[in-house]
This record gives sequence, structure tokens and C-alpha cells, in this order.
Amino acid sequence: MPLAEGSLAGARLVALYGITRDLLAEKATSRLSRHIVEALVEQLGAERAALLACEAGDRLRPLATHGVDLDSPETKWPLSRSVIRHVMESGLAVLASDIRGDPQFKGAGSVHRFRIRSVLAVPLGPRPVRGVIYLDTRSEERVFAPEDLEFATAVSLHAALVLDRSLEQARVEEALVTSDERASVLQGELLRHEIVGRSRALVAAYDELRRFARAGARVLLRGETGTGKELFARAYAAESARAGRPWVPVPIPALAPGLVESELFGHVRGAFTEATRDKKGRLELADGGVLFLDEIGDVEPALQTKLLRFLDSGELFRVGDTQTRRVDALVVSATNRPLEKDVEAGRLRADLLARLGHVVTVPPLRDRLDDVPLLVDHFLARFDRGTPRKRFAPEALAALARHPWPLNVRELQQAVERAVCLVDHEVVGPEDLPADLGRGDAAPPAGSSPLRPLREIVDDAERRHILRTLEHTGGNRRKAIEILGIAPETFYRRLEEYGLHRRTDEPRE
Repeated sequence: MPLAEGSLAGARLVALYGITRDLLAEKATSRLSRHIVEALVEQLGAERAALLACEAGDRLRPLATHGVDLDSPETKWPLSRSVIRHVMESGLAVLASDIRGDPQFKGAGSVHRFRIRSVLAVPLGPRPVRGVIYLDTRSEERVFAPEDLEFATAVSLHAALVLDRSLEQARVEEALVTSDERASVLQGELLRHEIVGRSRALVAAYDELRRFARAGARVLLRGETGTGKELFARAYAAESARAGRPWVPVPIPALAPGLVESELFGHVRGAFTEATRDKKGRLELADGGVLFLDEIGDVEPALQTKLLRFLDSGELFRVGDTQTRRVDALVVSATNRPLEKDVEAGRLRADLLARLGHVVTVPPLRDRLDDVPLLVDHFLARFDRGTPRKRFAPEALAALARHPWPLNVRELQQAVERAVCLVDHEVVGPEDLPADLGRGDAAPPAGSSPLRPLREIVDDAERRHILRTLEHTGGNRRKAIEILGIAPETFYRRLEEYGLHRRTDEPRE
């Protein structure tokens, strides 16, 4: 813009010089941001001001404010969001001396609701805009003029440098994932998502997850049964730009056989006998939010082509419909199976596996045994409502720490719940634990059978655990499914794999 007489003279030139000096000398971006906002308010007479940074998903983060509280969700900010969004989308500044009479913004509800008179907003950087300087007044005596826009534009160049410095600091902090300081921050986030533990393997897996989530990248969670993959999936949703929007979990093995396609993709009226009305599928319900495909390896081969199309283009057809529907959803999947073997056996399409996204491996409990005492305390707090609360003796904790936990955290959870329910005294000792836990996992004596592959040990432990659960329920398989926390299809598949389906001495219900 051409330099108007007096626009950058005197006090405004001094103010601009002061910002430049602080930019060179000051390291803390928070203080720099406050100085920039204070200079704008002082020189332009703004009643309210904010320096905003754009983040993933077009979210805005306040770096500094004056006269306005932006601690609430963005949708409730008492500013002209229409002006801010216009600046972000167009990359152009907005100067409205009387915004209520401006044809472009006079219909904006926030302008009238918050009685805004004059607005000045300037983008930071070229498109895509990295931030916004926003100022407004509600007084009839003070309105913004072109020379004010010129000063704000000059200041925006410095504000963009401050924003770059802030982003660089964030990148440096991200690089400290292996440091103790960084790990402590991540541990706090883990607890917020009810993921208990501080082991390096767990923290590193979560850090990968949150980075992918904030970038909106697709993720495939891999891990054994009971490691907490669903908790990780919920953490993905909470850390993504879609937080607070639809969260749609799809437990694929639990979908009714024969209706899987309708459950996933929906149907139109008359598509089949039971289709008496149009119905949205779970994929469509996730539009605008996060879709969680649990046990993705159990998708029937006949549906994999349709699912592949959806993952490729976001398009789907309801059963019996010819209309294409588009769904915008972040996708996170989970599996406890070696999907590569399913590909080799022809049960899973290789191109479908390739589109499930970045792999994040949730570590088994045996790889983070130091987290056992933390998990015990967590489950005691959940299950024990008595006074005083039970506690585990050091010897009992030591026995738990020696166990290989083939069923992972879920197995430990059941062990703690069992102690809360069955132990009458306050201190739980090794003698109060089930025999296979109380013994720990001592090294085999000389001359004993050779060590077996881990998969065999896990399968054997899972088989014994299912048998114990059936014995506990008196053979009631429905109750056993509830206690084990697995889908009915998975339960009956395990019975068949372990030869337990041939047992006739247990009632099915």
C-alpha cells in the first residue's frame, strides 16, 4: 500500500521499531505475542484484539488477546467469526469501518449479537493463511481507517515471524519424545484418555498415534487381545481435529451375519424383505467425525471391494441404491491378527491392507511389566468401593510382575476385580491370587521341557482362561462372553480353534 502521510510516522514508527527490537532479543513467543497485541491496541485504539494461529483442521489457537476471553470453544468466541473465516479462506485483509452496514457482513449474527461496530483483520502469511490479527471496537467514537490497516499490515510481517518461531519451538518439543520431560507430558495425556502406564514403549506408541491423529492420517492399530487398542482409538479421535464430532466404532465380528453390508453401508427401503425404511450405515454415520473399524481382518471377502472403494474415494452406495454418497471421516482400524498371513491365504486383499494407514503397535503388558503396579492401583480405584480400600502386598505385586500376561491388561483387570470381590481382608497377598498368577513365571528347572514359541504359550493361556471363565459361569456362554469382553463371533471362533466347541457338558446359554 502507498504510504499515507503520518501513518507510520511518530509513535507508530517507534512502536514498529520496538517490536523489531524485541523480536531480535526476546526468545519467549508468548511475551512477543503480548507485546504485538499491546502495540496494536495502543496505536489503533482497538477495544478488543487477538493474535490467532491456524492449526490442523482450520482450528484457531489464541497466542495473545486483549479485552476478550477466548478460553471457551471457538464456536462461542465473542468475535466476528465471519470476518476471521473470510480472512483465512481468501488470504485478504478486512477493513470495515461500520460492519453493520457492510453488505458482505451485515447479516452475520455475531456482529449484532456482540454489538460490533468496526473491524480490522489481517492475515499472517500468504495462503494457506497461518494466522490472523483481529481487532474490533463497539464504540461509535472510534472506527478503523485505511492508515490503521497499513500499520496492522506492517505489524503482521513481524507477527508472522513470531508464529514461525512458535511453530519451530513446537517442532523442537516434538523431537524430545525420548526425553524424560517429554515423556512426563505425554503420560499426563495418556491418563486423560484412561491409558495407564509410563513405560517407554507405551509412551512412544501413543506419541506416534497423536501425531498421526493431529495430521488426520489414517492409522492401523496392531496389538494382541486385551492391550487397549480401543482406548488408543478413542485417544486418536480426541487428539484429532474431529474431537467432539461423531465417533462411530464398528466391531466387525459382532455385526449380525448376513446383515454386515447393510450395517456398514446402509440400505434403502425395499432393498430386502426386512428393509421397511431407508437406513444410514455406520460408515455414513461417521461423516464429519472418526470411524473405528475394530478387527478389520474379519471383514468378509465379498465386502472388501466396497470397503476399498470407500477408503479410496470416500464414496459408498447403500444396499439397493444407485445414488453415490460421499462421507468425510477419519479412519482408524485395529487388529490382533497377522494380516499379512491373511493376505497370503487369500482371506484379505493386499490393496485393502495397504490402505489401512500407518501402523501403530500397542505393546503387550509383558513388555511393560513396570506398569503393573500403576494398573493395579487404577483398577482398585475403579472396582473397590469399600473403606478402607484394598491394597496389594509387595509380594503379590512381585508375583504379578513375573507373570507373562498372555491376555494382557484385560487379564490383569480381571485378576484385580476378582481380588476385590473374593478377598475379605484389606491386604491382598500372593496366596489370594489364582494359582497360575501366584506362582509367577519362574524359570523352568533343568531337564524340563524346552521353551516353546510365544504364540503357543499365548494360545494355551487363552484356552485355559476361557475354560476357567466357563467354569466360573457354570457353562453359561453368554455370561462368559460378557466377562471376557469379546465379540460373540470371536468367542465361538476361539471355541472351535481350541476344540472346546465339542464339549457337551456345558449349557450354551
